[in-house]
Amino acid sequence: MFEPIFDQDLPLETLSRMLEDFLSPQQAAEIFLALREEDGVTDVKRGELYPEVLGGAIRFRRVLARVYGVDPVQAQPNFGCNGCIDTLLTFVRHLELSGHHRSGFLAATPTYFRYYHKVQALGMKFFGVPFDAGYRYPVDRVLDEMRKRRPSCLLLVSPNNPTGVPIPDAEICAVLDAVPDDVFVALDRTCANTDQELSTDALLKRYANKNLLIFHSLSKYYGMSHLRIGFALVADKETATELDRQLPFGLNLEALLRATHLLITKGELRPDANVLQNIRDNKTLLQDFLARRPDFSCTDFKGNYALLFVPSTLDSTTLSRYLMTQSILVMPGLELPEPDGRCVRVHVGGRPVLLERLLQAIEAGH
Repeated sequence: MFEPIFDQDLPLETLSRMLEDFLSPQQAAEIFLALREEDGVTDVKRGELYPEVLGGAIRFRRVLARVYGVDPVQAQPNFGCNGCIDTLLTFVRHLELSGHHRSGFLAATPTYFRYYHKVQALGMKFFGVPFDAGYRYPVDRVLDEMRKRRPSCLLLVSPNNPTGVPIPDAEICAVLDAVPDDVFVALDRTCANTDQELSTDALLKRYANKNLLIFHSLSKYYGMSHLRIGFALVADKETATELDRQLPFGLNLEALLRATHLLITKGELRPDANVLQNIRDNKTLLQDFLARRPDFSCTDFKGNYALLFVPSTLDSTTLSRYLMTQSILVMPGLELPEPDGRCVRVHVGGRPVLLERLLQAIEAGH
């Protein structure tokens, strides 16, 4: 997960440079306090900016509810996708320990690392179903396992992380149509998708009778990972009311304001056009590279990540170590939640110049 380049101790001069362009906490507070003064408000109830944080969360929920046409309790802000995951699985595990007639977590694999870690931390059972060839979603095998294992929770990630391959709308609907109503289904839409897809609003309306949660994050849609903001939309109001008790108390004020502004100005959350163009441009770069180097291969990605498979004569860890000598970082396949020495995970949602450097380094050294 971490590299010395980013997690080493910072010299004081470097730390100072990082902070110099940010508003100081005092400057930010003064702006908000001045706005209070303009409104004639005197707060001696909480102090600091607690009212703005709490009000920011309520306002964000209200805007989410209006944009997606749901009750505010069904619109649940959180610390990005990871917060949504923690909230849902903590709630589901509590039900299991209280005697729920279903038990376990079912997902097509490999998938995002946080699901493995949270399931393990909670002592839940994990039922993994490997993807079909080409990392296509294994609809029939997932539904077979659903009947056999009787899990309490099913995960759909589209596009998937680490493969970047989305689940087609028809297959998402086929699964949701077949899943029993008492199974909690998380549709994780954290990553941007260059394919057209059914809107979240349409899915919520179509499956209002299901225990469906749809996760969104501004991290991969708008390059806002550093602000940690996202939300879950819960199709069933009763389920939402129970989940609401698990939500975090407060969120990052800047993140709340930026997310609220985006929803007010743009409506239903969709990936930024620049991020989508980056993915398309990076796909063209990789296709050109593979035409020159057919000993490599890559997943048919439409999202922010891809798996790049190395030749059988080359170990992916060796490749990643070589790239680090060039100050280029990738994730070796052996560091994935389901280790795979054949590949490295590459971020393809960023500026194409970064991928160009990677591919040039590979061609120069291997």
